[in-house]
Amino acid sequence: MLNFYQKRSWRTVLYSPITLTFLMMISLYLAYVTYNRYVIEREMSSRQLDAENELKTLEQRRDTLQKKVDYLSNDRGIEAEMRRNFDVAREGEKVVIILDDEIATNNIEPLSSITPTTTRPWYKFWQ
Repeated sequence: MLNFYQKRSWRTVLYSPITLTFLMMISLYLAYVTYNRYVIEREMSSRQLDAENELKTLEQRRDTLQKKVDYLSNDRGIEAEMRRNFDVAREGEKVVIILDDEIATNNIEPLSSITPTTTRPWYKFWQ
C-alpha cells in the first residue's frame, strides 16, 4: 500500500501547475533556440553559396591572368603588346597610320523649322 501512495505523490508533483509551467517554459525556450539555429543555418548556407560563386569568379580571373602572364613571358608576346600600346617598329620597318575620311555632316536644320509654328490651345491659356 505504501508503494501506491508513493506513486500518487509523484503524480501530484508532476501534474502540479508549477511543474507544468516550468516544463512549458523549457519547451518554449528549446523551440526558440531551435528556430534561431535554423535561421543561422540558412544564412550560413547562403553565405557559402556566395563564397563558392566568388571562388569560381576568382579562379576564372586567375586563369585569365595566368594566360596573360604566359603570353607576356616570351619575346613574341612582349613585342605584340609593345606594338599594340605604342607606335613602335623594328629597325627597317615603317609605321603606317591610316585615317578614315571625315564625312561632313552639315544636315543641321534650324530650330524654327523643326518646331511647329502654331501654338497649342493649352499654351495660349498661359500667355
